[in-house]
Amino acid sequence: MTIRHASIRVALLAFAAALVLLPRPAAAQSRVGKDSATRLTRFGRDLAYGAVAGLGYAAFDQALNSPPEWGGGMAGYGRRVASNVGAFVIQEGVTEGLAAAMNRPVDYTPCRCHEKSKRVAWAAWGAVTDQMPDGTHPIAVPRIVGAYVGTFAQATWRPSGSVTNSRTARALIQGTTSLALGAAINLYYEFRHNHNGTGTLTAR
Repeated sequence: MTIRHASIRVALLAFAAALVLLPRPAAAQSRVGKDSATRLTRFGRDLAYGAVAGLGYAAFDQALNSPPEWGGGMAGYGRRVASNVGAFVIQEGVTEGLAAAMNRPVDYTPCRCHEKSKRVAWAAWGAVTDQMPDGTHPIAVPRIVGAYVGTFAQATWRPSGSVTNSRTARALIQGTTSLALGAAINLYYEFRHNHNGTGTLTAR
């Protein structure tokens, strides 16, 4: 996949993610709002989301013929669907499994600060840290590990291409992109809320 195609794919994925996630965020990098569902129920719901999202991402890959070794037609599309859905299931499974084992939250809590710069920093910081009930922000081990395990797993079954270590490079780039998308989603939800003057957040 050329640098140009990679850039186009990242842009398309970001746009698609925004369209899909705005109504109901459910991906591993979207931790928005309080959720009364049990972890198991949430995991099942997220897998359903991943299956639908995988169909869309595979269509983008199909349009870019990425990877070209998988060809076109329904056979090529099927391979791309299996690849994207498989990567999502692994990422989500690792993320939510570690979160449960470590008793880490999966929700994003908007900042109660008022300054725009602080709210932007809070959203970005929330992509790589977990917001604990006691006010601490430990490194988000579940989310970070999940992002990279998912992309490295996908790299093992995708054709490596002609560039040495391209699988490793692709996995690192896509894992980092996943975390960056998480920050962007946090930012969207951060500014979906208004402060009512008392420190309480209200949805727009």
